[in-house]
Amino acid sequence: MQVASRQCLWKDTIAGSGTILEVEIPSSGGNVRIGSGTLAPGSTEITVSWGDGQKGIYSQINGALHTYTRGGTYIIRISDDMASFGYANGASEAQKDVLRELVSLGSKVTSIAGYGFNNCHHMRGVMNLPNVTSIGGYAFGTTLGITDYILPSMTRLVQTSFYAGSSPTQIHADNVRQIDSRFWDYYGWKLYDLYLRNSTCAQIKAMSGFPFNADRIEEEVRFHGSDGIVLADGTIIPN
Repeated sequence: MQVASRQCLWKDTIAGSGTILEVEIPSSGGNVRIGSGTLAPGSTEITVSWGDGQKGIYSQINGALHTYTRGGTYIIRISDDMASFGYANGASEAQKDVLRELVSLGSKVTSIAGYGFNNCHHMRGVMNLPNVTSIGGYAFGTTLGITDYILPSMTRLVQTSFYAGSSPTQIHADNVRQIDSRFWDYYGWKLYDLYLRNSTCAQIKAMSGFPFNADRIEEEVRFHGSDGIVLADGTIIPN
C-alpha cells in the first residue's frame, strides 16, 4: 500500500533569487498591492519588478502598490531582501483575487505572516516554502487551488494556518515533530498523504496531535514515515 509521492517540480525556467509571483490582471487593467513583509538582516531596501517594464525600490514592502493599464498575466519579482512575507495585508478583495501563484520564495524568507495569503481565492499549484520555519494563523485561509505544500524546514504544524478551506492532497513536512491537536478540524477535507519521512511509524503515532481528532478523519489519510505508513486508525503498514 506504499503510495509514491507525485513529483513536485520547481519552475526552473523562471525561478531564481527572490520571491516571484504570478498575477492575472483583468482586461480593463487594475491595481496590485503587495501586502507585508520584514527586511532581512542587513537589507535596507527592496526592489520590485512588476513584469510590465516598471520597477520600484522600496524601504519597506508594506502596501507597495502598482497599477497595470492593460490586462494579462504578469510575473512580479521581489528581490531577496525579506525575512518574512505576506501578500494580502491591506489589499482589497479584487487585488487579492488577481494572485494566481507563488512561483518562488526568496531564500531569506523564514516566515509567512498571519493572514499573509488569506482570501487569495484563486491561488493554485504547489506551495514550495523551502526555508520557512513558521506560518502565521489563517495565512492560507480560503486558498482553494493549492495542491501540495512542501515544508522541509517546519517542525510544527499550527492548527489555524490553513483555516477555512485550503485543501491540498499532500503535505511534505519531513521534519515536523508536533502537530496541533485540532489541526485537522481547521484544515480541510482533501488531504490524503502527509509525509513525515524523518520519523518512524512509532514516532508518528506518539507525536502530539496524532491522529488529529480521529472520529472526523477520513480512512484514506496516510502518514508516511521512514519505515512505512501509519493509517488514521493507527494501523502500521511497513515498507
